Amino acid sequence: MMPTRLRAAIAVGALLAVSACAGIPSSGPVTKVADDGGLGESTVRYSPARPAEGASPEQIVRGYLDAMLAYPASSGIATAFLTPAAARQWSPSAGVRVYSSVTVSEPKLAAGEDGETTDKTRNPVEVGTRLFEDARLDQQGHYARSARPSVLSFRLERVDSEWRIANPQAGLLLSRKFFDDYFRPFNLYNFDRPGRRLVPDPVHLVVGDQLATALVTSLARGPAASIAGVSRTYVPPLDSLRPSVPVSDDGVADVQFSADFSVLSESVQDHLSAQIVWTLRQVRDITAVRLAGAATVLSSNGGTTQDIGSWGGYGPSIARGRAYALSDDHVVQIDDDAVKRLSGAWGRDARGAVAIGVSDDGVAGVLAGRNLVRVTDRKGTDARTFAGSRLITPQWDSDGNVWLVDRPGDTTRVRIVDGDGIRTLVTGRLAGLDVTTFALSPDGSRYAVTVRDVVGSSVRVGSVRRDAKDRILGLGSPSTVYTPAASPRSASWSSATELSYLAESQSGRQVYSTAIDGSATSGGLSRGGVLLPDVGANALAVGGGTTANRYATDARGRLWFVAPGGSWQLLPNLKVTGLTYGR
Repeated sequence: MMPTRLRAAIAVGALLAVSACAGIPSSGPVTKVADDGGLGESTVRYSPARPAEGASPEQIVRGYLDAMLAYPASSGIATAFLTPAAARQWSPSAGVRVYSSVTVSEPKLAAGEDGETTDKTRNPVEVGTRLFEDARLDQQGHYARSARPSVLSFRLERVDSEWRIANPQAGLLLSRKFFDDYFRPFNLYNFDRPGRRLVPDPVHLVVGDQLATALVTSLARGPAASIAGVSRTYVPPLDSLRPSVPVSDDGVADVQFSADFSVLSESVQDHLSAQIVWTLRQVRDITAVRLAGAATVLSSNGGTTQDIGSWGGYGPSIARGRAYALSDDHVVQIDDDAVKRLSGAWGRDARGAVAIGVSDDGVAGVLAGRNLVRVTDRKGTDARTFAGSRLITPQWDSDGNVWLVDRPGDTTRVRIVDGDGIRTLVTGRLAGLDVTTFALSPDGSRYAVTVRDVVGSSVRVGSVRRDAKDRILGLGSPSTVYTPAASPRSASWSSATELSYLAESQSGRQVYSTAIDGSATSGGLSRGGVLLPDVGANALAVGGGTTANRYATDARGRLWFVAPGGSWQLLPNLKVTGLTYGR
């Protein structure tokens, strides 16, 4: 097996002066063209002006900031505002800072080597720049919210009697509007540690003709540090990737590495192909991939290309499932607006259960008092009982394991029921949190929790750690997912990289959805989505995928249902508790 590649040795061109810019500048030539990406991006292209002769230090700094807003993305004009030495050393692909406002101050005298200030008609001078930084993107495009003021001091020197910047910042400075206009979320696909399933890693990249190149380049940099311990890659390192991934008129993406693929095992070749194909299938109009290394072309069908729809068996799981609940001490199954009792013993008698987890593998019911959980097969036979303390809703994973979360004392505990045995997982900082809901991602690589804290509640996401044999070792410490919505509760996975939950709004408790990197939130009164009547919703069940239904229960135990594209409707003559979504 090839080892995981955590770093790349070089940056590939200015096209990966990666991610995040905002608005379109108010000056310079602007051209509106046809939509070339189909991703809802702006159709305005912008070519910034080069430095004007005799420009002042402030004008040079403003022009430099403006030049980084070029679309199609290019750092070529921006380097014209730099001294020759600075232009050679600048690394625009080092990352991106996204700002929502910027102020450029007047130049001031710069201190010389002896500490004395110099004449600002000569060189050097300093121009301060204050900006409010919304977010940062790393070299691969991973989004991290900043929300803080930042100050940069640009040092300008004379070059042939013209002012030029001598100390450019690493990476790009891009406005929020540019980011909203031209950047879109995508996934890089690495494998889990056992190499069984692909795991999506969300990034933000600029759309356009170079999107295929940007995606493969980011993938070749290897798994991000945040997931390096729980994922692996079979893709050769960046320094062996040809700097461009051209796409032919008939939709074939040509991906070439200098690495020798002939020495790789068939399994490694298959895993490598799956990563590349799944990552590139997000680019509209790509129909096939030609993947070559040295003199070897990899193919899944004996030809020279791989269909963009191939390698589905490695794809990340999207658990469709259905909703379940408790009604009159029976477990009921909910399909659209139809409700029926679950076949078997649980459908006849739920034994006073207050929370349930259901899958094709069985049923787990938390009994009254929340100190016992009863686990059976789907028919309600082969029962096992496990003790706990303040147990919350159990979860089944795709391998048929039951996850039990409870809180003995002041510590959150996570255990797995595997066959007749039960074992406790190492949970890191999760142990110290007051967890109210727990949910596994469809691919089993992550978990999400809602946490009760001193300021209300929050949503957090962490990794599920496995060894090379797919044995679950424990949970990584969770990170808070930023959302503007107040007091989130009842979180579940709407996709492998998005969470849905209930939160407070001006129109009562509503359904929100948030990307796990905190980059975008939708739902509620002012952010789109279908409004749930103000009924005091207390539980939400959401299936995976864009075609899944959503269900909610209210303060009176009534069940609400909405299909994609529809409106919330009340299912009459029904009172339920313990609403959940099962596999």
